[in-house]
Amino acid sequence: MPRTPASGSRPPSPRPLPPSVARVADRTRLSAELLAALLDVQERTRASLDDIELADALADRLLARHRDRLRLATSP
Repeated sequence: MPRTPASGSRPPSPRPLPPSVARVADRTRLSAELLAALLDVQERTRASLDDIELADALADRLLARHRDRLRLATSP
């Protein structure tokens, strides 16, 4: 059973996710957003497996490009 904080106290702040877990979480969120946008643009309410795979591949590539840009920006 989860503990509830005492009245007037703040709950403990969650620990940051390990980097590998954070990357998966970011990719999952972006993939879901891309899939929703794809369905919205195409005015559809159902996604195919191809749609899901495309959104996931796009999310992976976009995040990889972002990491590359950050790495280049911080390198001397």
